[in-house]
Amino acid sequence: MKLLLRFFLNHNLSGYLQGLSKELNENTNSIRVELNRLEQAGILSSELEGRRKLYRVNEQHPLTENLTNIVRKVTGVDALIDRVVGRLPGLEQVWICGKLAQGLQSEQIDCVLVGEELDQAFIEELCHRVEELTGKTVNAQVSAEILSEQRDQCLLVWAQETDEK
Repeated sequence: MKLLLRFFLNHNLSGYLQGLSKELNENTNSIRVELNRLEQAGILSSELEGRRKLYRVNEQHPLTENLTNIVRKVTGVDALIDRVVGRLPGLEQVWICGKLAQGLQSEQIDCVLVGEELDQAFIEELCHRVEELTGKTVNAQVSAEILSEQRDQCLLVWAQETDEK
C-alpha cells in the first residue's frame, strides 16, 4: 500500500529501489518484489539510469485513474476536495503539501487554498467536517496565490476551470 500511495498520490514522483526502501522504511527485498509485480502488471514503468532502475507511474495503464482515485479516498484528499470546493466561493486552487505531496502516509492533510476573499471562519468549519470524516488533522493555509517555493513542494489537486477563448 505504501508504494501505491507513493506513486499514485503524485504521478510526478519517481524513485529508485534504494531510495524507496529508505523513504518508506521497508526492507529492500520486499520493495523490490512489489516493484517487480507492479512493473510486470504494467502499472509502473521503469528505465535504466546508469546501473539503477528508475520507477514511475505508467500513465497509459487503464487502471491508473482508478488507482489514483482509490489513493485519494484512502488519504482523505477526495473528502477535502468534495467538502471544500463546491462550498467556497472565490476558491481558485487547492494544493496538498507536506508528506501527502511526497506520496507518504500522513495523519494530517496540509493544504493551501488559493483564492480571493476566502472566508477563513467558514474554511475552519469545512476543515473540521473533513477531520471528522477522515480522522485526519487538516491544516489549511489561505493565500491569494501560491508562492514559487511552495509550488515546488506541493501538489495541485484541484483548479477552477477558466473560460479562456
